[in-house]
Amino acid sequence: MTKRICVLLALLSMTAISLAQTTTLVVKEIVIRGNIRINESAILAAMRTQVGKPLVQADLRTDEENILNLGFFADVKILNRNVSDTEAEVIVEVEEYPMVREIRIVGNTVISTDEIMAIVTSYQQVGNVWNNRNARPINDEIIAKYRDKGYFVQLIRPGPLPESPETLSISIIEPTVNQITLVGLNRTQERTVRRLMKTKPGGLYSRNTLRGDTEELYYTYWFDEVRPEEVPTEKPGVFDIVLNFKEARTAQINAGVALDAQSRIVGTLSFNDTNFMGTGQSVGVQLSQATVGGGPSGEFAYTNRFYDAKDTTLNFQIFSKVIYNFTGNGLFGNGGDVDNEFNERRTGFGLSFTRPVAEKYRVTVGLSARNSKTINLRNTGANDYIQQDGDLVQLQLGADYDTRRPTGDPRQGENVRLVIEPGYSNITRIGGASSGFDYLLGRSNFTRTTLEVRKYWSRRIPEDAPIDTQVPVIAFRAKYGHVTGRVPFFEQLFVGGSDSLRGYPNQRFWGNNSFLATAEYRHPIQKSFNLVGFVDFGGAWGGYGNLNNFEQSRGPKMKMGYGLGVAFRTPLGPIRIDFAFNSEGGSRTHFIFGTTF
Repeated sequence: MTKRICVLLALLSMTAISLAQTTTLVVKEIVIRGNIRINESAILAAMRTQVGKPLVQADLRTDEENILNLGFFADVKILNRNVSDTEAEVIVEVEEYPMVREIRIVGNTVISTDEIMAIVTSYQQVGNVWNNRNARPINDEIIAKYRDKGYFVQLIRPGPLPESPETLSISIIEPTVNQITLVGLNRTQERTVRRLMKTKPGGLYSRNTLRGDTEELYYTYWFDEVRPEEVPTEKPGVFDIVLNFKEARTAQINAGVALDAQSRIVGTLSFNDTNFMGTGQSVGVQLSQATVGGGPSGEFAYTNRFYDAKDTTLNFQIFSKVIYNFTGNGLFGNGGDVDNEFNERRTGFGLSFTRPVAEKYRVTVGLSARNSKTINLRNTGANDYIQQDGDLVQLQLGADYDTRRPTGDPRQGENVRLVIEPGYSNITRIGGASSGFDYLLGRSNFTRTTLEVRKYWSRRIPEDAPIDTQVPVIAFRAKYGHVTGRVPFFEQLFVGGSDSLRGYPNQRFWGNNSFLATAEYRHPIQKSFNLVGFVDFGGAWGGYGNLNNFEQSRGPKMKMGYGLGVAFRTPLGPIRIDFAFNSEGGSRTHFIFGTTF
């Protein structure tokens, strides 16, 4: 009997305990500890748990997360204790972030401190408690700004410095280059490639800059392929770069029939190497004899783009060649105007130095001298005065602003060039209808000034696209020239012909003033073949001397040429054929070796 009573009492006790444990507790009070500047109402607003409502343990864990998500606290702990059988007290302990009294930005060189500070203060002001929710957008905006410039940085998460809690730290790890390895070079010297690259070992690493370097190397046409690789190292933000090359043939020996710069058929023998002995220097020797007579022509040209440690470019040429003035191009019935043809032999030299003075600027100083002697002159009319034999010396002073990319085959950017050429002439013989022009004999001074602007537009090529990817390009050029002083006839400004006002004969218009504007749409068909639509607009005026069929104007009279052309690259170099119409109802076909602009 006693044993049964004991068992019954034990069962009743267990039932009472169970009932007590399932009794719902009500929150009597919420106590917040540790907050200094963040008021209690902001904390309470983030909590599910409320005074007078049942206490739910799962809600306390959610409340901790919600309060942390306010961003003002480094740590949050929520405890509870029973104050009676039906009531409980909730205790919220927070560790508040300090007030920001200083913002410290370190590690940046590409983006200025002011630019980064503007980003930071747009989210976090000095004098306010640090809000950790601002770390992510600050981080993302700074990284995006670097990415726009081609830099993929690592950013140590913004936050208070442990040793100085009131200092907000923005620590940036900018990417750097450990080493650059060149693979596949057999003829080209490594130092030649490295001189052309802006990406350097130990320097900052920008994918945009490396892409530009790769394009510049490819469009030297020394290589059939240039392929970069990015190799991360064990150190954060440090990369190795590998460039893989497939070299092209740069030396050419040619013999045969071609067209000269004035579009006349000539027999030629030439040697050209744009990467002489792998040094990046250019050497050219050309001998020619035109079918129209005038004697043989010879020219030697040399370019050293690495003349000194400051990347000065040296250009030198020496020549004795026949110039066929006012000639046609010999194609499709577009021959020269026989009554206006005038040939002369020019013998002389040219020397110039071009040096970069900043990333986008360079200056040029040059000197040239030559002797001109008439070979034949047709005296078939009263207005055929053109002959002026003698000596000429010119100084060249130039300045460039250049953002074209790539420079060998521009798709984007612009080039602004100003050239001033003071000249001295000593005319020893005049001929033709020279009556009244005796004053041209003897010595005189003149200055020729030209200002040229070139601009290119195309869509941006994706970073992962092959280097030789071709896209449509819109190209624009505008050029104005002015001459002061007593200038020899052929030192006036000429407009007309294959690289000028197409649809008109070569040198059709001349004077002491000239203007030319050209717009082209270049559409790639294949890797080395483009279709080109073009419009030329311009003229020259204010000069002296007429030819039988070439009347001139004292004031501006602009003309227009337009048409369609094809441009393609061959082992002998670029070739261009343009089918052009003019505003007077005529048409011409222009054939040239080389590019336009």
